[in-house]
Amino acid sequence: MRGCGVIQHLTTSDNLPDGMSPDGTPIDFPPKIADEFFQRGLKSAQLGFPDRAATDFEEAAWLEPDNQEVQFNLGTAYLSMGDFEQAINNFTRVIEMNPEGSDAYGNRAVAHTAIGEDDKSEKDVEEAIRLGAPPDGLAAIIEYVKTQRK
Repeated sequence: MRGCGVIQHLTTSDNLPDGMSPDGTPIDFPPKIADEFFQRGLKSAQLGFPDRAATDFEEAAWLEPDNQEVQFNLGTAYLSMGDFEQAINNFTRVIEMNPEGSDAYGNRAVAHTAIGEDDKSEKDVEEAIRLGAPPDGLAAIIEYVKTQRK
């Protein structure tokens, strides 16, 4: 799955010309299909505009609500913007679609920590580690978030 892990940033389409999708086809503006919104969202994320990315990911999710890649990146955009409850909703949706993905559990743990839901965060951390997330990296991020919420 393209997307970010607990330590990574939003997926980006590196080395692509503006307005081009990964398969080399032009992205119509304004976008018309989910992948075009998704690609534009990735470009916005790459440029450091999570709010714009979230808007495009929302459009893509509206058109393809069961696309876990879109839902994951939407959750990551909300996490970046500090909208932790919405991030939790999107990561939960991803987990429902793919319960074996450690990144969604790890990112949801971060969001739970940010709003003081440490018990829920601990459960997600345990599951993320069980599924292969790096324990040291996840622990460092959780601790950092705890220091920032005080």
